This record gives sequence, C-alpha cells and structure tokens, in this order.
Amino acid sequence: MPRSTTRTSLLLAAALVLPVGARSVGWLISTESPVDASMAETGKDLFEHEWKPDDPLASGGDGLGPVFNASSCVACHRQGGAGGGGPNEHNVIAFTVRKPVRPRERTEDASPPRETVRQGVLHAEAIPALFLELPQHIDARLRNLRIVRSDPATIEAEPQGAEASMPRCGPGQSERQPAGIDVSQRNTPALFGAKLIDDIPARLIIANERRQYVCSSMQKSDQEEFPVGRASRLPNGRIGRFGWKGQTASVADFVQAACANELGLGNPGSAQPAPLSKPSYSPPGLDLTQEQCDQMTSFVQSLPRPIEAVPENAEDQRLAETGKEMFHAFGCADCHTADIGDVIGIYSDLLLHRMGRDLQGGGSYGEPPIPLSDDEPLEGPLADEWRTPPLWGVADSAPYMHDGRAATLSDAINAHRGQAARSARAFASAPSTKRQSLVMFLQTMRAPAIE
Repeated sequence: MPRSTTRTSLLLAAALVLPVGARSVGWLISTESPVDASMAETGKDLFEHEWKPDDPLASGGDGLGPVFNASSCVACHRQGGAGGGGPNEHNVIAFTVRKPVRPRERTEDASPPRETVRQGVLHAEAIPALFLELPQHIDARLRNLRIVRSDPATIEAEPQGAEASMPRCGPGQSERQPAGIDVSQRNTPALFGAKLIDDIPARLIIANERRQYVCSSMQKSDQEEFPVGRASRLPNGRIGRFGWKGQTASVADFVQAACANELGLGNPGSAQPAPLSKPSYSPPGLDLTQEQCDQMTSFVQSLPRPIEAVPENAEDQRLAETGKEMFHAFGCADCHTADIGDVIGIYSDLLLHRMGRDLQGGGSYGEPPIPLSDDEPLEGPLADEWRTPPLWGVADSAPYMHDGRAATLSDAINAHRGQAARSARAFASAPSTKRQSLVMFLQTMRAPAIE
C-alpha cells in the first residue's frame, strides 16, 4: 500500500474515535455510579406530587407557577408508567424570535452580533389568571395565532387588515409564520433508561459524528442529502444528550430545567420563568432545594431500560427478524444506531440531524447558547435539526415525531424528511410485506414493566 494511502487511512481511523480540542479533557472517563434506592423512592413521591400554589413542599418559593404547563411531572410523563411519554394534549409550545441588529463598526476585539435571539415556552396555565400567556406576548404579530395542544397540526395564524396576507401555519410549525418567528409544539419524551444515556462517555457520541462524516465521503452536517449528524456542543463544553434538540447534557440538568419551566418550580440549577405577560415578576424564593432536585434525579435515573419483547408467534418472529433486516436495508440504522458502547439496543446516535423544512421547530427553555468559538459559530441547533430519538420503547410511546404529528409508526417513518428522506422513500416504495415487517420489528421495542 502506498505510504500516502496508509497515512490517510490512519488519519480517517483516528477521526472516528478521537475527540478534538481542549473541550475533550475528561471525556474518556465514564461517570457511572449506582442509584441510591432511598433517594429514588423519595424522588418518585416528588415526581408524582400534585403541586399547588404556595405548596408546603416548596421551600420558601411560590409553589406551582405562576406560569406552568402541568401540576405534576407524572401528568405528562405517564405512558407505560411514571416516567413514560405523554399524549399531545400536554404538548409544550416553544418559540424563537430572531431580530436583526443594526451593524456596528467593527473593532479588533469583537465582531458585532448579526441578530438577537429570544426563545422560551408559551405556558398553558397561569395562577393568577392575569398572568396567562398569550401568543401576542411572544410578538404582537402573533395576536391572532390559534394553538390547539391536542392537535399538533393546529398552529394557525388568522391575520386581519394589513396583515391579511400572512398565511396559515402548517403541521406543528410553519415557515409561513411572520419572518423571524418560529412557534412549534413538543411532545413529551419517555425517560426510561435515561441513566444509561447519562453514563455514555462523550467520546462515543463524538465517534458517531466522526464515523458518519467519514462514511459520507467528508460531507458536512449542514446539508440534507446524507445522514451526517453533529454532536450538540453546549457552551460549557459538554455534549447534549437529552431533549428533542439535544440541548441538555445530563439527567440532573434535564430534571431541574423541566421542574422550573414546566411546573414553575424554581431551583438552584434553573430559575423559574417570569410570565411573558409580567416579565417583572420576581418569586419570593426557590421552590425546590438541591436535595429535592437530587431526589427526583435519582428517581429518573432509577427508571429501567426498555425491553425487547420477542413475539410468541413463530410467524411474527420471522416477520420481526425480516423487519430488522429492512431496518438496515432502508438506511434507518444510519442514524438510529443500534448500540453506543455498552448501551445495547438504544437505536440512536444521539446526534443532531437536518430533517428539512417540513420538520422545522425552534425554541427551548430560556435564552439560546452563545457561539462556542469563531470556528463553531452555530448558536445551538438549527430550526430543522433534531436529536435522533432513541427507539427503545418506541412501541409504547405514541404519538411520534417531535410534535406528536404521527399517530402510528408507519406515519412517523413516512414523515421523515431531510437527511432521512431516502429512508422514507425506500419504506414507501417497498412491498407492503416488507413495510409490515419493519413495523413488526419496531413493535418489539417495548416500555419496561413497571409496578
């Protein structure tokens, strides 16, 4: 083999497995540790607790609210048991508003920002009612926006007068909303097996990124033709593992952000949001102690991993085995990687992928991350970028897609666009028996049995 070819092969192999840069320090070590059973049991009580304004369990804060989406964690995370996914009626409304900034004269030390970005959640409930958040509180141009959480297709703008040319929004989100504004829905994800994801070394997620880059002949992740994902790199150098946009690095961060933003329970890790209708609101104190947050985190970490339920019927077994072959043949496994290190059967690469204009959606909790560096200027995930959701437990986590627009597994596959469009086309053009076999394979991935 020529020396130049050998050198190239070695460089490509290294690119698959070696993280690059100062942020990689410490990534080679897994932080796996056992869950304290007593902490998890207390955390389960808090997870299922029905919170109230001025709740006695809130340590000096205002309790539930003043703006919130549900009064307990289990109200949304309940399918297949406490910690599962949720129906569309508990969808979260997320928004992003981008406004251009007038260019300033450049200096040697800093470049002017090109736009300001504001993002957050439009909460469903408020106590007192005068704090209720309405679309016009996001932006005055959305005063006629109609949102139905139980139907992700219903985010409709009905403008009046001079704005009558502003068209309606499409399923779950729309490119036809006013320029610079993105409002979309988020369906509740299941949390089963979260600790296993939490313990995956970041180097393995980076290895998936490198592998896809090399296997696609060095195609970048900013295009939609090849399944080339990128790791969600957070401003603090950590890698995002959780959330539809991969915006959260750990179970602990996920729990604290959700408590604050979904229940209005401020805590040491995440402040509760001020009502959009009353941005000057200031809570009397924190609602949760660090110990309470740690207890709920322990409960989520104690949730068992989903299971593989092999059909009892021999014919169904054969069909599921064929479906697994189709899963690879259609290209589904390019992104829904079966294993990551010791985590077997997760069926996700935990990377962000471009999914096309039909699957856009911005917004997240609070303000967006700042650019990481001049070399990595992205301010967090793009509107059509989504973290590949793990498929374990998928048979018990309907509805599907980020906004719950797909009622069935077949609907979900057909809805794939962008980097997954080829797989969707292969599925749609396959004989019905092969499509049926793929669905049968996916139906073997069940939620764990929880008492």
